[in-house]
Amino acid sequence: MKFIDYFKERIPLIFIYFVVVTLITFILMVFRVYYTGIMMILFLLIILGLFMFFYGFYQKKTFYDNLYSILNNIDNKTLIHEAMDEAYFTEGKILLDVLRETDKYKIEEINKYKFMQEEFQEFMELWVHEIKTPLAAINLITENNKNKITNSINEEAKKIDGFIEMILFYARSQMPEKDYIIKNCKLNDIINKVIIRNKNSFLEKNICLDMRDLNVFVRTDSKWMEFIINQIIVNSIKYAQDNPLIEIYSVSDKESVSLIIQDNGIGISAKDLPRVFEKGFTGENGRSKYNSTGMGLYLVKKLCLALGNNVLIDSTLGVGTTVKIVFPIGSFTDKMIGDGNYGTKSKE
Repeated sequence: MKFIDYFKERIPLIFIYFVVVTLITFILMVFRVYYTGIMMILFLLIILGLFMFFYGFYQKKTFYDNLYSILNNIDNKTLIHEAMDEAYFTEGKILLDVLRETDKYKIEEINKYKFMQEEFQEFMELWVHEIKTPLAAINLITENNKNKITNSINEEAKKIDGFIEMILFYARSQMPEKDYIIKNCKLNDIINKVIIRNKNSFLEKNICLDMRDLNVFVRTDSKWMEFIINQIIVNSIKYAQDNPLIEIYSVSDKESVSLIIQDNGIGISAKDLPRVFEKGFTGENGRSKYNSTGMGLYLVKKLCLALGNNVLIDSTLGVGTTVKIVFPIGSFTDKMIGDGNYGTKSKE
């Protein structure tokens, strides 16, 4: 709070005060009070006025300076009233009361939307559970009546199942801490599940698969990581070109374990590459004949960050794409489950 602002705000009061002092002086002179008495009374009135003026400035400056200091240093700005001392002047008390009421209203609104979000997530999980029943029936029918048409139906049903899984993970990603369990997982086991899920696509497109150095343990949630890796593999399959090759391997050092998935597909243009993790971004390739949703890599990035991993992508148009998932050693995941064999080779 600046003194000049405080002074300008009180100019009308200062003017009125001096008018009152002048009137008092005139009345004392009318009643023939001694000159020395008038001077003493005027001196006391001026001293009292100056004391009230500067004390008011000190009181408010201290309060508002403290307010700004707490505001600049507190993380949750809405809790500033909890850190403030009680005010000893009316305006300060009113301000703190207003802050308390607005914070109370904010908490009520947050709880309302939190409840709505939880209801929506529960509905989505229930819907996913219910929709999987007819999909399972379709798969059973097509498996028992194999021909060219039922094989096509089965493949489309698997695509639908993938999109449903994407919806489920998107809903769960809003509150990831309630769903994942961090533990030691072998990369080879997770990747084998993904390969089995997509075996028909590998055979159909005659994709050569090179897997190596995957008998390594990382700390992650196997279900979430399977979904993440599956999104990357599905992209590699979707954008494959002649003589397709997908390489999957790991690289370890003292600080991290990196899972690398590399393909020789159509690649990503340089102008699209910085935006591939944006929500809903499809790029030139996705918009043309592949009908991409722009959600796969967005969820990959979001879920990786929730698990404490980093994900990097590099690509050259017409050459291929490389995706790297980095599992840091000594990250917050270590603290969550204690010491273990993170980043060590499997003895199997």
